[in-house]
Amino acid sequence: MRLLYTIMAAASTAGALLLAGCSNKDAAAPDLGNDYYPVVVGTYRAYQVNDTVWANAVAAVPAPYQVREAITGTYTDAAGQLAYRVEHARRATASAAWAPDSTFALSVTPNAVVLNRGNRRTVEAVFPVRENYLWNFNAYQGFSSITLPPADTVNAQNRRYDRVGQALTVPVAGGTARAYDATATVSDAGAAAADDQCNLVGYQQVLARGVGPVLRRRVSLSFQVPGAGACVRNGYRATSGAVHRETLIDAGKL
Repeated sequence: MRLLYTIMAAASTAGALLLAGCSNKDAAAPDLGNDYYPVVVGTYRAYQVNDTVWANAVAAVPAPYQVREAITGTYTDAAGQLAYRVEHARRATASAAWAPDSTFALSVTPNAVVLNRGNRRTVEAVFPVRENYLWNFNAYQGFSSITLPPADTVNAQNRRYDRVGQALTVPVAGGTARAYDATATVSDAGAAAADDQCNLVGYQQVLARGVGPVLRRRVSLSFQVPGAGACVRNGYRATSGAVHRETLIDAGKL
């Protein structure tokens, strides 16, 4: 009888372990939001580019153009890590042929997407994607980590997520607006941004879930009156500077 109880106890323990193992195996992995910035060989994203350049409080609008970022392959970088080769091309109009003009690389880990362009590495996105999360865009510029303490005034966290998960419709200059069910906005934070009487400086990138970057906007405007020693902020009537905007117009497989 004692032997029977021992066998039954052992069987019960084994069953519990088996159930625990099944439970752990079947548990869903946490959603880190990695699909806000998908990187897949054989895919591309194309953007409409519009610029406004200010000089002496007068705005000039150069002719718009289009750029395409095509992920054409992979290789092992100098650090022994997998990198994705991205071919950048440009054309004047939608009817013109794409003319390749440069290449850059993306490195992807479960925690971040790092852009390597011109031997400068920048952290474009971090995971998990969550509201008000801060990181250091320049973490690889001689620094040891992606995130740095807010008290670090030299290398402070300078990028932030906000409006995570929100639906957004993005207008396209001269084209049809595109709607996205879930987006996350990446913006300059801290000393990287300026919004005062003298300057308006900042960068914004909108990531759409399942698509990637759908909008990039860089602003660098000065409102200093030449020779007057004063700043006059009058809407967007800047004395000098530029606004650069890239809006997604097409994406798919090569």
